[in-house]
Amino acid sequence: MTGTLFSQQPVVWWIAGYPFPAGPMVVCICAVIITRVVIGLQAKGKAQWALDLSITALCLLITVLWVQAHQLDMLAAGITGIGIAAIGASIIGMAKGFVAGRIKAAMQAFGETLIGGGSGKSER
Repeated sequence: MTGTLFSQQPVVWWIAGYPFPAGPMVVCICAVIITRVVIGLQAKGKAQWALDLSITALCLLITVLWVQAHQLDMLAAGITGIGIAAIGASIIGMAKGFVAGRIKAAMQAFGETLIGGGSGKSER
């Protein structure tokens, strides 16, 4: 046999025209799924599979985007997947707070521009 089973070149996948190494992506996806399954199995009370699947999908999306944007290595991708999956539903609250803060700051800046008159104080 002259061929090899493994390549020394990393496998590169493409999502919407953006390249990323496949290894870290597989690791982060597995980390999110495993963490969300463990959290779902430890939950007491009525199982809400639809909610948990929605949260898992959101966690997967955020993790994949984060790993792709930062080109993380395999360990960092795994830790990121576990962390984001552990945060779970809190991601929605954090995003809501972030966006609300940005909107509030924009409204304040817009209000100051209108109140200030645009050219500064008038002299008398």
